[in-house]
Amino acid sequence: MVDGAAMSENASTNGLDGRALMLYDGLCGLCHLSVQWVIRHDDADRFRFAPQQSALAAQILARCGVDRESMLKSNSVYMVLNAGTAQERLLAQSDVAVNVLLLLGGRWRFLGKLLRAIPSFARNAAYRLFARNRYRVTRQYEVCPLPQEAERMKFLA
Repeated sequence: MVDGAAMSENASTNGLDGRALMLYDGLCGLCHLSVQWVIRHDDADRFRFAPQQSALAAQILARCGVDRESMLKSNSVYMVLNAGTAQERLLAQSDVAVNVLLLLGGRWRFLGKLLRAIPSFARNAAYRLFARNRYRVTRQYEVCPLPQEAERMKFLA
């Protein structure tokens, strides 16, 4: 692992500045819709995004001990808290959904607290079932869709 000063500088140059970083499947239509939903509700600008297919995501996941094979097998969205710092934390599966709601605040925070009260094994079982069938619910892209001009600053890769 890199020393704290180097990691902090790396996070700052990537435009995170303490924001949560969501690593999503850039080819998944449902993931794309989820990212758009978070952007619409992120009034406090607490999130940044990068597709899992990006070099940035590969670097962060490798640093956290997640290899590409494990990532593909898990069908998970990931969230990095305190990215590039000594306190860096990687969340996966339903913990991402819970923390998105908590970080959005307002009425979403209440829903996040309700979801957090459900045992993680049950939340993650439901998440895995849904994730396995996500391409049946929405389309799969051949390439990552480009964000709208006004949203591009929120995407790091």
